[in-house]
Amino acid sequence: MSFTAGEKGGGLRRLLFLIRWGAKGKGDARSKRNVIAGLISSIEIVKTDLEESITRLKKRHGHLVKQAISSMLRKENDRALIYANEAIQVRRVVKKLLVAEKVLEQVKLRLETIENISNLPGSMVEAVNLLMAAKDYVQGVMPSMAYSLENLISKARTVVAETTDAVDINAEAAIEYTPEAKKLLEDIERVAEETVKNQLPEIPLGLMTPGQGKGLEVRIRENAMKVSVAPKISIRKPRPDEIDRAVLEYILTHGGFVDIGDLAAKLGVGKQDIMSSLHRLKEQNKITF
Repeated sequence: MSFTAGEKGGGLRRLLFLIRWGAKGKGDARSKRNVIAGLISSIEIVKTDLEESITRLKKRHGHLVKQAISSMLRKENDRALIYANEAIQVRRVVKKLLVAEKVLEQVKLRLETIENISNLPGSMVEAVNLLMAAKDYVQGVMPSMAYSLENLISKARTVVAETTDAVDINAEAAIEYTPEAKKLLEDIERVAEETVKNQLPEIPLGLMTPGQGKGLEVRIRENAMKVSVAPKISIRKPRPDEIDRAVLEYILTHGGFVDIGDLAAKLGVGKQDIMSSLHRLKEQNKITF
C-alpha cells in the first residue's frame, strides 16, 4: 500500500485551503451535527459487520486447528498441512479485519468528539483518509467489506459537500493519504498483530512432519499455584489418543505453554496422565521439553 503526503503538506492542507468555512457555511450547526450523526450510524453498521465476520473466522480457525491436530495424531500429515495452511490464511484475514475495525473505532471517536463544529473540515478529511486506508487494506482479502468501506467514504465525502462552502473541489484529488493516517495505521497494525498472536496462535508447521526436527518446544508447569477450573466429572476416562489431542490443542492455543494441573482438571484426569501424554508426543517428535 502506498501513501502520498501530497504537495506542500498533503491532502489535508490542500483541502483546507480550498474550503471557505464560517458563518456563511452550508446549514446551521444543528443540521451539520445531524449529518455527522448519520455518518456515525453508518460506521456503526459496518463495524458490526466486521465484528461478526471476525467472530466467525475465529471459530473457523479453532475448527481448523482441531482438524490439523486430529490429522497429525492419525499420521495424515498431508491433510494436517492443508488444515494448518488454511488456518494460517484465516489468521491473516482476521488481522486485516481487526485493523479495519480499529480504524472505524478511531474514525467514530473523532467524529463523536468534535467539540467545535468549525473543526469539522479537518476532522472529515482525516476520517476519509483513514477510511481509504482501511478499504485498501482489506481489498485483497474481503472485497465485500472493501465495498462497504467505499460506501462509507462516499458518505463522508457527501458530508464534506453538505457542510462546507467549497470552490472547485475535486474530492478525489484533494483528499489523499497523509503521513498521519499512515502512522495511525501502522500503530493499529501492531496492536492487531499482538491480538492475533494471543488469540489465534499459529500452528508450527514442524509439527506436521514428525521425525524432521525435535518438534515444538513446550514449557511445562507441574505445580500450579491455582487451578483455573474445577475438575471435570467424566463418566469415562478419556482414551490416550483423546488426551494427546487435548494436550496438543492446549499447547498450540497457549503459545507452547502447558499447565499440567489446569489441563488435568479440565480433562478430568490425573497429572500423571498429562505427563504420560507429553512423553508420548515427545517420542513422536511432535514436541520437546
